[in-house]
Amino acid sequence: MFAKYALAFFGQRLWRQFEPLTVSPQATQKQWLMSMLHRNQDTMFGRAHSFAEIRSLEDYRTSVPWGDYESIRPYVQAILEGKKRVLTAEAPFMFNLTSGTTDKPKLIPVTRYAARMNARLTTLWLYRTLVDHPHVLGHTFLFLASPPVEGYTPGGLPYGSASGLALTTAPWLLKRQHVISDAVLGIKDYDAKYYLTMRLALEHRLSFITSPNPSTLIRLAETADTRKEELIRDIRNGTLSRSLDVCANIRESLKGRLRPNPRRAHELARYAEQHTILRPRDYWPDLQVIGCWKGGTLGLQLTKLDRWFSPGTPIRDLGYRASEAHCSLPISDSGAEGLLAIHTNFYEFIREEERDKANPRVLTCDELRPGESYYILLTTAGGLYRYDINDIVRVTGYYRNTPVIEFLRKGRDVANLTGEKVHVTQVIQAVQQAQDDAQLCLRHFRVVADVIRCRYEFMLEFEETCSSTERLSAFLARVDEVLAQVNVEYLQKRRSRRLGPPCLHVMKHGWFERTVRGRLQQGARDAQLKLSLLTETKEGVEDILLTIER
Repeated sequence: MFAKYALAFFGQRLWRQFEPLTVSPQATQKQWLMSMLHRNQDTMFGRAHSFAEIRSLEDYRTSVPWGDYESIRPYVQAILEGKKRVLTAEAPFMFNLTSGTTDKPKLIPVTRYAARMNARLTTLWLYRTLVDHPHVLGHTFLFLASPPVEGYTPGGLPYGSASGLALTTAPWLLKRQHVISDAVLGIKDYDAKYYLTMRLALEHRLSFITSPNPSTLIRLAETADTRKEELIRDIRNGTLSRSLDVCANIRESLKGRLRPNPRRAHELARYAEQHTILRPRDYWPDLQVIGCWKGGTLGLQLTKLDRWFSPGTPIRDLGYRASEAHCSLPISDSGAEGLLAIHTNFYEFIREEERDKANPRVLTCDELRPGESYYILLTTAGGLYRYDINDIVRVTGYYRNTPVIEFLRKGRDVANLTGEKVHVTQVIQAVQQAQDDAQLCLRHFRVVADVIRCRYEFMLEFEETCSSTERLSAFLARVDEVLAQVNVEYLQKRRSRRLGPPCLHVMKHGWFERTVRGRLQQGARDAQLKLSLLTETKEGVEDILLTIER
C-alpha cells in the first residue's frame, strides 16, 4: 500500500511538471535541443560538427546531416577504445545492445542523465496506469525482460537490454513487490527461465504483469500448463526441479524464496482438474492490467492472449520504446498510441512517401498532421544526433498541442515480427552462405515475414530442379544458423521460441518473372519496379512445388 501512495505522490508531481509542456511542445523541444548541444559542444562529435556555433534549428540541420548507426559507429568505437568526451560530455556507463543491419550488433551509449529521463517516463507511465486502475498495485507484479547486463566491452563497460535497464531503474518501492529476482533474468536457457519464472510467480496473487513482447506472456502461460504437474510438486515441496539448466549460484540465491506451500499447490491442482487447462485467468484472478507492446506486428499476438487471460483484462501499451530512446507516453488503454515525450529527446520527422526523395522536407513536431505516417529522426541524451532509426510512426491526434503517436512498423529493408529486426543484408548473407554450403544454385529468392505464424518463409527458385530434400533441409538449417549468428535478437527470439522456425518453399521455374509481370499488369512502371527481397506479402503461392519445415 505504501508503494501505491509513494508512486501516486511522485507520479503526480512529475505529471504536473510535464503536462504544461504539452501546450507549447515546439518551445520545449527547442529548449531541450539547445541545452543538449551546449552541454556537449566540447566533445569529439560536438567539435567536428561546430556545436559551439549553432544558434538555431537551421544551424543544427546544416551542421549535422542525418544518418543511421554506421555514421556514429566510429564514435562508439572511440568510446570502446577508452576515449573521453566523444559523443557526450557525460561518459556513458553502459550500452544497450540491439541488432544492426550487418553482422555487427549496435551498441547504443547510455548516460546517467538519459537513464534518469527514461526512469521518469516509466514512473509517469505507472502513475497514469494507477490513475485509471487504482488497484493495479494491490498485490505483487511480474515483469519479464531480457537481462540488463549480458556482457562487457574490452574496456569493462557493461552492455545489455533496454527492457532490463528499465526494470533496474524502476522505482525501488515497486521493485520490492516484484516476484522474481534479477538473477532469473540472466538465465540463458529459456525453458529454464520460463519455468523458474512461473515457479516463483504461481505462488503469488498478481495484480500486474508486463513484458514488452506479448508472445512472452503466451510462452509463460503455456509453460505453466504443459509442466503443471512438475510445478505443483515443486510448490508443494518447496523445491526446484533438478532437471532445470540453472547454475548452482542461482539455486543457492533462491533458497530463501522456496518454502513448502501445500495450500497453494492444492489450489493449483484443483484449477487444473476443473478446467483441464491451467490458465492465468484462474490462478491470477486479481490481475488488473497487462502491460505490453500493442503496435506493429506485435499487435497480432494480442488476440492469442484471450485463450489464457480473462477476456476484457485491460492491456496498456508500454509506449514507443527502442534501445535508442523512449519516445512516447501512453495515458490510456486505447490502442498503441501515446503522447510524444517532448521533454526527453528531440524529434524530427519525414513523411513516409517523401523518404526516398533527394531532399525530403524535414518537419518538427508542430508540423505533423493526424492520420499521416512519418519516419522519425532522433537526437537523444545518450549522444545520438539526427539519428535515422528507420521506424515509421503515425500521428493519431493531439493532446493539447502535442502529437499523439503510435509505432507502425520498421522502415524499408527490415522485418520485425517479435522484436528481432531482421535486415535484408542479413538475409542475403544467410542465403548466400547456405547456398554455398549446401552446393545449390539459386535463380531468385524472396523472404516473407509471416506475421500470423511468426516465422520467416523462404521462397526459392533454383537454376535446376533440386530433388534432394536432405540438401534443402541442410540449406534451411544453415540459413537459420547464420541469421542467429549475425543478428543477436533473432538468436534470442528463436531460443525462446517466440519466433518460430523458418520454412522453405521450392518454387516453379518462372515464378519470379510471373510475379514481376503481375506487378506490371497492375500498373507498376517497368523502370521503377523493384521487388523487395524481404516482404510481408506472399505472392505466387500457386507456384509452390514443395515445402520444407525446419
